[in-house]
Amino acid sequence: MTPLLDAFPRRAFKLKPGRGAARGWLVALGGTLLFGAFIAMVAIDVVPAIRDDFAVRDRAVSAPAARIAEGRCRSRLFLFQSCNLTIAWTDKDGAHTRKLDYTFVEPHMGSWSAVPMMDPARPGLVTTDLGLDRMWNRVATAAGSLFVGLLLIGGLLASAWRGQAKAGEAKALAGRELAAVPVLFRGWGRGPSWIVADEHGQVFEWPVRKSDKPLVIDAARGLVLALRERSGGPAFPLDDKLRFVTLTPEERARIEAARWSRG
Repeated sequence: MTPLLDAFPRRAFKLKPGRGAARGWLVALGGTLLFGAFIAMVAIDVVPAIRDDFAVRDRAVSAPAARIAEGRCRSRLFLFQSCNLTIAWTDKDGAHTRKLDYTFVEPHMGSWSAVPMMDPARPGLVTTDLGLDRMWNRVATAAGSLFVGLLLIGGLLASAWRGQAKAGEAKALAGRELAAVPVLFRGWGRGPSWIVADEHGQVFEWPVRKSDKPLVIDAARGLVLALRERSGGPAFPLDDKLRFVTLTPEERARIEAARWSRG
């Protein structure tokens, strides 16, 4: 272990976290747009139909003049059902159609059927018994979908913010004289990230990519190599390709030679 540690010069290094802050913000932006579009879809397509069904559910009766012009239901993971229907009817004002989207959670037990329903006092709000019978199920499903979408957006933004903070820590650490030290690899965190602990038990977490691997110096004891000030403080773990630190060709050659001799 010692030759490899001694092969690193003691100087100020330029450190590069495995997963930069810019990439984290790009992922957060993409996720926000994606899940934001999903939330907008629920708000535009699902919520209005629930609102209208609440308005007519107590007085809804069969609508013999209406028919299901188109209808299709899809089942996902056996429990998540989505149905898209088009109701057509004709009254004194002419021909009308209304599209309805239902999303609910229920075990898939075969094909679904739907009967047009209406409130005589509101003939324009034609609905179906399929939607009315699953009113609270649809409410819970829509609320759960909105909550999950907001939770995912919040998680992406929080991860990007943590990455930004870690980039700032690495930048501050880069201006100080650092030395190579062994630290205990505690495992992977969210994001993903590496979690390491120094000899005093102080824990540090740094963002990385899933393909990154730490530079192991003692597999039996779970030790990996990190850079840290000699007086202590944050320990910055290095990857096995030495991509996280800027080295001169001579320094890299000396370190690789120490790694081979250790092997």
